[in-house]
Amino acid sequence: MKSLQARVTVLATVATALLVGLAGMLMLVSQRAEIAMQTADSSRVHYMCSSTRCVPLQPYATAATPGVLVRYASTEVRPALSLWPFGDSGATRSQQAGEGPRRDEEEARSIASQAQQQLNSATLSLFAVLASITTLVSVTVLAATNRVLRPVETMRAEVAEINEHNLTRRVPVPSSDNEIARLAATLNETLDRMHRTVEDTRRFVADASHELRSPLAALRAELEIALSHPYLADWPTVVKSALEDAERLQELTTDLLLLARLDADALDKQDTVDLTAVVRREVSRRAAVTLEADDQVLVPGRHAQLSRLLGNLLDNAERHAGTEVVVRLRGGEAATLEVIDDGPGIPEADRERVFDRFTRLDEARTRAAGGAGLGLAIARRIATRHHGTLDATDTEGFRGIRFVATIPTGIPQPRKATALGQQRVGDEVWQFLNGSIVPAHGHIPEPRPVPEPELDWPLIFGEHQPVHA
Repeated sequence: MKSLQARVTVLATVATALLVGLAGMLMLVSQRAEIAMQTADSSRVHYMCSSTRCVPLQPYATAATPGVLVRYASTEVRPALSLWPFGDSGATRSQQAGEGPRRDEEEARSIASQAQQQLNSATLSLFAVLASITTLVSVTVLAATNRVLRPVETMRAEVAEINEHNLTRRVPVPSSDNEIARLAATLNETLDRMHRTVEDTRRFVADASHELRSPLAALRAELEIALSHPYLADWPTVVKSALEDAERLQELTTDLLLLARLDADALDKQDTVDLTAVVRREVSRRAAVTLEADDQVLVPGRHAQLSRLLGNLLDNAERHAGTEVVVRLRGGEAATLEVIDDGPGIPEADRERVFDRFTRLDEARTRAAGGAGLGLAIARRIATRHHGTLDATDTEGFRGIRFVATIPTGIPQPRKATALGQQRVGDEVWQFLNGSIVPAHGHIPEPRPVPEPELDWPLIFGEHQPVHA
């Protein structure tokens, strides 16, 4: 039985039948006792007896005294009634009680039969009433469940029609304000989120394919041209250009992998991060950056991700700044991190769009503009994973743009500002790993500058030397 409607109806019917049957049994037992008592009362005969004979007493009638010594006695018929209504009422047993003369057996059997017939009629009537109640409950529950589950079936049929090619369909919401209506509204909200997620994924895949295809196409074209004219190719320039394209592909795939991990990985394991130390360390690696920070701003989170957030904001600021970049950090119930530059700024209409993936305000999307449009998207994703925010606002005091990131702390912290401008912290412990400078505390790797390769041209081309155009 797979139908929920049938299950609910059967369960309600069985429960009603059990309760009604129990109540009916109690009523029948009480009815049997009452009929037996009434039969005994109606069949009771009173006598006035002497030592030799007994004279029955009639209501409102005179009776001759049977002797000098007189006593009173009575006789009654007590039937043994059965609750089974389909038996032979004439075979009902009975017994006579009392000190008076015994009644005739036929008369006693007739009295017991009449009592049994009365009980049988009451039992059948009660059974009919109980069966009617059970049937009425079953029909009512069936109709109610059908009415309640009809919108659910409609929603199920509608959801079954939704596929990856048609994500705009929504389930109908009942007009009544009940659990089914709230379920339909929640289901539509979930479908909206899924639709947005699918569209974002499709757009993300398309943009990623475009960004990956451009350096690949350039790399392939350069290599094909060089191979088609090996004696005329400037091989150092070809190799250098191919290396730049490979580095761009590596950076892009690294950012895509980081975004995928940020979307899939839950921020379960959190450490207490000294955001002041993170900011000072990141600023010390850059030139022309002024820092104003409180001492020891502690936030829960992951050190590497928070460092990446600030690094992306500083990369964006240095790319567009004119002469100055300012970083401010304030503690409190929420840590506030500001990155300000005096560049051309961002139009107000585009200040939310810049956080979308693969969004660059230059329409040409040239390589000279720098980046693939993932830095700010990664920064906001890190902020939201730390239950914070990241927004772009107007600057105070000079032109440009200000990025404000807030990270909840929940710990009252001091606000003692210090200034650090254009200097490098010298007490860091660095280690070299896989060609990158990596701090011992797990900071995001800083790429080492790639030296110009010293190529052994005879080993590469044999007797043929490259011809410089």
